[in-house]
Amino acid sequence: MSTDTGRALRRDAARNRERLLEAARRLFAERGPDVPLEDVARAAAVSRTTLYRNFATREELAATVFEANVDRIEERAAALLDRPGGAVELFGYVLDMQERDRGIVHVLAGADIAWFKGLAARTTRAFEPLLARGKEAGTVHPEVEAGDVLTALRMAEAATPPHDAPDRERLARRVRAMLHRTLFTGR
Repeated sequence: MSTDTGRALRRDAARNRERLLEAARRLFAERGPDVPLEDVARAAAVSRTTLYRNFATREELAATVFEANVDRIEERAAALLDRPGGAVELFGYVLDMQERDRGIVHVLAGADIAWFKGLAARTTRAFEPLLARGKEAGTVHPEVEAGDVLTALRMAEAATPPHDAPDRERLARRVRAMLHRTLFTGR
C-alpha cells in the first residue's frame, strides 16, 4: 500500500468516526439515550462494523461525544479570553450544549466518577480566567468562583425538564435566567 493510499484510508476512517460522533450527538438528543446503535450507524452512513470498530459500547460512544464537548468548551473559552463578558458567553454556550446533548448524560449514568471529575476540572479551568476578567469588568459578581459555575450548570441540567414535558421551554428559560442572575451582574 502506498503512503498516499494509507493517508487516504486514515482520512476516511477519521471522517467516519466524526460522522458517527455527530450522528450519536444528534440522535441521543432527539430520541434519548436508548436509541439503537444501528440507527446511529445508519444516520452516519457507515456500517455497523465501522461503528463497533470505533466504539465497542453505547457508553464508549457517549463518553467520546461528552469528551469532545469538553474540548469544544476549552476552545470556546480560549476564544473568549479578551472579552469582558466572556464568562457570560461561555456559560450560555455550555447551557446550550447541555440542552442539545441532554441524552448523553443519561447514557453515562454509571461512568467512572474519576473520569467525570477530570472533565469537570477541565471545565472549571476553562472558566477561571474568564471569571477573573469578568470580575475586573464588573460582569461577574465578585464572590463567584469557577466551582459555583459548575454547580449552576449541574443545577440547570437537573432542573430542566425532559424534551417532551409540557411548558418545557418556558421552564428552561426561567432556570437559565435565575442562574444567570446568581452569577452575573447584567452589565
